[in-house]
Amino acid sequence: MFKVTRTLSQYTKSSTVQLFHLSKFSSAPISAAIRNVELDREIEIKKQQSDIPQTLKPNKETNGLVAAAFASLKDNTVNISSSFTDESIGKATTVGELLSIADESGISRKRALKVVSLLAEWSSMGKVELSDFNTDPRFIKLCKILTKRIGPRKSFVTPRNEDLSTIINITADDEAAKLITSISLPQTVKVMTMLASKKRRSTPLLRSLAYNIAGNLDHLDLKQCSDLLYSSAVLNFIDENMLEKICSDIGIAIQGNTKGSAVIGSILTSLGHLQYKSTDILDALADWILKNNKICRIQDICSLFITLGGLSYSPSNIEQLNEVSIPQLQEAEISKPVTWLNFVWSLVVLNLAKTEHISSVLTEQFTSKIHQDRMSSVPIYLKLLNIDNASKLLVKDYKGPTLSKSSALKRNEVSRSKEKLVMVNALQDTISNLLNPKTHLKTNIYSDMGFYIDAEVRLDAKCNPLPIDSEDSNCIQVAVVALDFHDMCRGRVEPNGHNVLCFRLLEAKGYRILPIVYTDFNPKDKLVNRVKYLEASLKRLVLH
Repeated sequence: MFKVTRTLSQYTKSSTVQLFHLSKFSSAPISAAIRNVELDREIEIKKQQSDIPQTLKPNKETNGLVAAAFASLKDNTVNISSSFTDESIGKATTVGELLSIADESGISRKRALKVVSLLAEWSSMGKVELSDFNTDPRFIKLCKILTKRIGPRKSFVTPRNEDLSTIINITADDEAAKLITSISLPQTVKVMTMLASKKRRSTPLLRSLAYNIAGNLDHLDLKQCSDLLYSSAVLNFIDENMLEKICSDIGIAIQGNTKGSAVIGSILTSLGHLQYKSTDILDALADWILKNNKICRIQDICSLFITLGGLSYSPSNIEQLNEVSIPQLQEAEISKPVTWLNFVWSLVVLNLAKTEHISSVLTEQFTSKIHQDRMSSVPIYLKLLNIDNASKLLVKDYKGPTLSKSSALKRNEVSRSKEKLVMVNALQDTISNLLNPKTHLKTNIYSDMGFYIDAEVRLDAKCNPLPIDSEDSNCIQVAVVALDFHDMCRGRVEPNGHNVLCFRLLEAKGYRILPIVYTDFNPKDKLVNRVKYLEASLKRLVLH
């Protein structure tokens, strides 16, 4: 049997929107107070400008740097540093003690935010009432500091979402996150989409938003579900609890959707980008597409199959979809060659591709379009290679066109991420303690199909190792493949469509596949534990 040969995520600062819910901490009085403060400030600035001697006022001939310096003196507050002030805020137990901080001259935005945030927390806890401080001049002073803008006045809050925020351009995400729990579910959705539109990936804010959404008992409508999924995909933010909540509400809301397929297509596309595999929701979406086939847009039907292929999932009505929906999708109906390629690749993953589908993407005319497309990248070419090899290994009697040898991606063009390499190196180190690496093991084998075999071993029927160059007809070729977080679906710990297809291609070449998943194999675990796990996995693969 095997012989062991060796001893066996600081406080983040970034410009972002500080949100302040009015239903619990402001209502009409505080909203009016803030607007009055901003109006008074504009009047004050105009008065100050009228009092400035003409020689000091910037004009067209003034140097830009001088003008900027003048604007800075006019608009910026003095940022003081006082450990005594921070200590006073921390020890304050009453509204009066907190607001006394405002009596200091030159109080900074950071400390003003701490005071207002603490008042918000006390208010939400019921410790104090809004009426205890909303008309206090010291509180108004703090609000004035927080609403002060640098540079030309630019309204960030539109009338439509004014109820979402009154404190703008604050650079304290952790403090902002504390206030998220007080806003309503529709407001939370708006905040999430606002962050996505600005591509502002503030982790403290996003976590707070996700927690608020997941724990809310109110139901999201389809549009809100679509917006949240799209925002999560844009920000590359995955929270399992929030996604479960969204999918649960999709299942409820989809039954009454009669407004068309656009929102369904958006949900499908976002699920595909997130690689989130909820079989119940995928079944529900596929069922809706089939039942409403006549009103579905072509691109939304296409999105269904691309997402199903990416997640390697065949819904319960896949046969009906194959008969009704797939014939509707023709290359001439799809405007982008890359989209058609993704569709055909997905059909290959789902075992639904016909000869005409495969041949349509392997012609020289089509591949030239892919080469000319600026959106084409290595993953796109990998899909071409996958389809080409599927035509040879998985499709019986295929006689259509194939890729030329020059089309194959070279070894150095297919890269693996740093995280993936850490796992691969740990896997290879572990397996070299079971087998002689010189005679019984091959590593980093690049296939002509566009992916790597991390390790290859050969075993007999009793799981005894054989030399790697053994030509024994009874030997079992085992391809050991490491799967990290990005190789798996979310929601269900299963390989994504790309890896499922790669495994099928390897099996067609005579390999048995041993996937080593990151959830079971920890590179930081003790070597002896990793060796035991790998040995048991090989035995299970061969002997059972």
